[in-house]
Amino acid sequence: MNEVAIRVPSLDRMFDEWSAEPLEKRFLNDDARERILDAWDEGRIDRKSPDRLLLILPASARREELEQSILAAFRHDMEQTSIDARRHWIRRSLVARETRVGFIVFFVAMVISVLISDGSDGGSVETLFAQTFVVIAWVALWGPAGRFIRGASYRLERKTFAELAKVPVRIRWE
Repeated sequence: MNEVAIRVPSLDRMFDEWSAEPLEKRFLNDDARERILDAWDEGRIDRKSPDRLLLILPASARREELEQSILAAFRHDMEQTSIDARRHWIRRSLVARETRVGFIVFFVAMVISVLISDGSDGGSVETLFAQTFVVIAWVALWGPAGRFIRGASYRLERKTFAELAKVPVRIRWE
């Protein structure tokens, strides 16, 4: 049986710690989701998916009925991420406040750069200032670009999310 095992350092690092939802409805932390995806993809043998997933959790976090809540939260996250990856990935990557601000800063910085460099001889202090605003413009798009790339990556992995939502998951406490 082909099993993928992932050691989870703590429950706090596995789930969105800011969520007010009960554990069964809480989403996975983005880093935890990425690690699960990477491990699952690496566990493929001859393009065949692994048979099950093993989550190794710290024994110090073990409580009664916690295991069922963790499994429910895992399934919920994978199902919802599969739906979002298929239908909402572009909208979610462009709606965020950081994205809107990033685009505004980008356009303003580019306009300032063009206005400064317009008519300069190319080797002056004006060019230095113009290029500084070009750098500011590109930095303003790092967050939005990262969000868009993650959304596109999830879109490509949507079948994996659907597969993980149905795969047998086992928890071992160590």
